[in-house]
Amino acid sequence: MDIRLKVVLRYIWIMFGLFFMANGIVFLVRAQIGVSPWDVLHIGISQHTGISLGKVLQGVGLLVVVISYVFHVRPRLVTLMNMYFVGLFVDMINGMSYIPQPDALWLKFASYLLGVAICGFGTALYISGNRGAGPRDSLMLALTKATSLRIGVVRTMMEITAATIGFILGGPLGIGTLLFALLVGVFIEIGFAGIGLLKRSSFFHAMWDGIPTYSHHQ
Repeated sequence: MDIRLKVVLRYIWIMFGLFFMANGIVFLVRAQIGVSPWDVLHIGISQHTGISLGKVLQGVGLLVVVISYVFHVRPRLVTLMNMYFVGLFVDMINGMSYIPQPDALWLKFASYLLGVAICGFGTALYISGNRGAGPRDSLMLALTKATSLRIGVVRTMMEITAATIGFILGGPLGIGTLLFALLVGVFIEIGFAGIGLLKRSSFFHAMWDGIPTYSHHQ
């Protein structure tokens, strides 16, 4: 398989991951039992400004990329794709209204768990493309370099800060925020396991073989 075709297929793969992530976000929002820490912030800003959720995602993502750049972490193409397309897809999905708004409590939890699973799978798809870090990962690396703190400590501080500011702005902090923190990693691992099985096929092996990967620490 030609190397240029491999690269194109890799980016299509990543775009599918970003689209899945956007669908997962909308499922979480419509379940109305709480969202991820960063989405608490995004929704809080959206409620105060009247700007659509997708555009807020893009704006916050751009700010995060700029801060990371100030700390000498340069964005890669996929960083910018994540910043732009997840927000675009969220607004598109909300506009199409094909994700239902559940009423019964059990349906809210079912919709929420489905959203976390979709987010996890989309994240696994996106990361498995090995073409660079997302905006928040870039900021995490930048702050880690600047403070000399452990990555886990920096990421936890970032999540708590985002959720706190979002809650002050009226974002939906709830049981779902805790559930997301506990469950998303599990679903990402499941997603990676499924992708690992796909990569054993001859087609996917051909698509991956021979393309250099990017280190998130560069």
